[in-house]
Amino acid sequence: MKQVNFSHAGGFPLEQETLERLQTAYRSELFEALKSHLSIDLGNDYILAYATNEKKGWAVIRQEDPENETGVLFPINIGDRTNYLKTTRTETNLIYGTGESQTAYYDYEAEYSPAKYDDTVIVTENGQVQTIKYYVLKDFETVTDIHTIDTILAAIQSNIDAIEVNINVIEGNINAIEANIDVIEGDVTAIKGDITGIKSNINAIETNIDAIEGDVTQINGYLAKALVDTSIPGTTNLTLNYQSNWTNTHVGGKIYLDNTNTSAEDFSTATTSSDSLLITDSANQVLKSNNLLDSLLKRITALETQNTSAIPIGMVAIWGKTEPIPNGWEEYVPLKGRMPVGLNILTSEEKSDAQDGDGGNGISYYKDYYGSIIYPFETLGNAGGRMGKKLLIEELPPHSHSYDRAVPVRGYDFQDRTPPFGGYESADTSIVGEGKSFPILNPYRVVQFIVYTGILRETTPPTKPTLSFSNVGNSTLRLNWTAASDESGVTKYLVYKNGNYLGETAGNVVTYYVSSLTAGTQYNFYVIARDAAGNLSPRSDNGDVTTTSIIAPTIPQNIQANSEGQGQILVEWEPSTDDNGSVQYELYRKTAGGTYIAFMMNPDSFYLDSGLSPNTTYYYKVQALDAQLNPSGFNGEAHATTDPATGGGGGGGCFDVESLVTMASGQSKKLKNIEIGDKLQGFSFPNEIDESDGDYMVWNGKLNEAAKAEVTVVGKKASLQPNYFEIKTAETTIKATGQHPLLVSEDGENVKWVCTKNVVQSMLLIDKTGKTKAIESIVFKEEPLEVILLDVEDVDNYVISGIVAHNNKQPIEP
Repeated sequence: MKQVNFSHAGGFPLEQETLERLQTAYRSELFEALKSHLSIDLGNDYILAYATNEKKGWAVIRQEDPENETGVLFPINIGDRTNYLKTTRTETNLIYGTGESQTAYYDYEAEYSPAKYDDTVIVTENGQVQTIKYYVLKDFETVTDIHTIDTILAAIQSNIDAIEVNINVIEGNINAIEANIDVIEGDVTAIKGDITGIKSNINAIETNIDAIEGDVTQINGYLAKALVDTSIPGTTNLTLNYQSNWTNTHVGGKIYLDNTNTSAEDFSTATTSSDSLLITDSANQVLKSNNLLDSLLKRITALETQNTSAIPIGMVAIWGKTEPIPNGWEEYVPLKGRMPVGLNILTSEEKSDAQDGDGGNGISYYKDYYGSIIYPFETLGNAGGRMGKKLLIEELPPHSHSYDRAVPVRGYDFQDRTPPFGGYESADTSIVGEGKSFPILNPYRVVQFIVYTGILRETTPPTKPTLSFSNVGNSTLRLNWTAASDESGVTKYLVYKNGNYLGETAGNVVTYYVSSLTAGTQYNFYVIARDAAGNLSPRSDNGDVTTTSIIAPTIPQNIQANSEGQGQILVEWEPSTDDNGSVQYELYRKTAGGTYIAFMMNPDSFYLDSGLSPNTTYYYKVQALDAQLNPSGFNGEAHATTDPATGGGGGGGCFDVESLVTMASGQSKKLKNIEIGDKLQGFSFPNEIDESDGDYMVWNGKLNEAAKAEVTVVGKKASLQPNYFEIKTAETTIKATGQHPLLVSEDGENVKWVCTKNVVQSMLLIDKTGKTKAIESIVFKEEPLEVILLDVEDVDNYVISGIVAHNNKQPIEP
């Protein structure tokens, strides 16, 4: 089995345009058929059929290749015939996966020329190389068909008429010959067994024929001699010009060969004309073929005009090439995302560096059973492999370590080399590690599998987006654009920076955050919309933008966090400074195992974080922003644990008792009127985590995978809570305690559960129809609220206040 080398970009059988030309390559097979049937010699050029003003012609022209001499079948364009032929070979290049332009195929065509010019090579505007050559048609051998024969016969018809005038003179001589033949026939009958006698009589016949020749010579220079031989039983042989000095025989008049009618159709009375050839079989029998040459030429002509639907349906793998998928092709979904491991060829310096013990440049090796050093992925076809990476301190997650330290003794004299033992106490090291990303991906080639269906898709592209910029800073900015419109719907937006692909967003997201830019540098951005059929819009007008060169504020130092009860933590830090005046602070928060989310901006260097869950550890980090929102960056983090809950009841994630709950029937009912056993609307996901099976807060899913589900109320409990969050959208207001999880999305495509207190305005809520809802405002209310907590099954969510909320089970007594 052949092995594909994925270290070279490409595909099989290459790009769509090459596939469309495969039908033309079939000419080579037809050429071989012509060569075999018509005894074409590659030492000559041939005319198979001259072009006219009604149809194409065809020529076979040899190619001067010292290693492999061959012929090429050239179509001759329609036109008036001249004595010269101009041929053009067009070399077409395609851009392959490597970005390199390479020759993919050749096109051949010919046309009549008024004269013979010098051969030339030209390059067209689109880079195609054309080789132009001229030929003299009289130098071509003609493959004669029935039309050519008719032309020859018509040309000599006038000579035939002249001969007929002299027939009467010839007939007198013929009568004299016949008298001699009668005498000869009697002699032949008498001497059948005497071969010597036969030869003598034949000589006598020749003498008489020679006597006639003088008369025949006088008839316009025409001289003929023939012999009919019936000596072989059942056979009659006609020999023309049997003497050795006769080298050519020309036959005039209308010649009829009865035994050549090999088909039921009478060619002479056929209603449709067909070209024919006279051919001989293995016994030198003359036969007529009405379809050999004509059918071959018709097959070639049909191929010339055949559309691309003749491409065989099949699957193609391509790599090193971006979208769009060619029209008539579709992605083969069962193989989507598959990728073969690629080669990782190391230099001798890289191998030496890998073996010096310091981890190299992210390169590792291992030893086999015999102690030989093996570098993974150095040869194609090896399975597995181990790639290594030496972790740096800044790449580790932020952490500290506990250790025992000696307790100092009061009054200790430091000049004494042996201090008194004062015991040990537990202490923590300072926090190290920044959680920076690091590469662990093995080398690979992404392969896209597409299948040819021949079904043409909708080809109208989306309208062009209009691009703008906001929040331009030293190293970051935000792209914004107007939504494109399309009849089949926009599915994504492709973002490009300086002409290179940067990223993409879902079809309902019209903003993109760009980071890792250089201060005071000009960049060019544009956006392209793509619809469900794979059509690409015109790219947005080029947007040039220059990052600022403003000095960012200093980084806040010495962040600290301390619990202030069951639901509050006080966070403090040292103030930052900025060359352009005052700053404000962006505070981030997370729980253990969670992700940092910015939840407030404050000009003060402290913040009392309220509405927290009892007995829960929260982590904080802070950065300063100047007037242009240039960030300072972070330095460390702090954490604290809220006090345990005291007293009975309360504390659970709950909603306002007046909130409307969506029933399974589609109607609504106030939360305070919900009863155990009621059927509510919820949503199920293929990979959801049940609360009894694990931490559902680490789950994420796809919005388009959501399916409506019916859930049953199995528990209900009311309580009075000291505070709550009020979240407003364009259609509704949600009142919920901080710990109740809501289903949110940050990109319009992926969804996850986030506690109400951690929801930020840039997030999108999910409504009862499975669509996203933008948040208009979030306000924390320090006032009591009467709430109710529901417990539902079979999935752990339901719809309340028009949005999807999680069960967030608490101990409930029905």
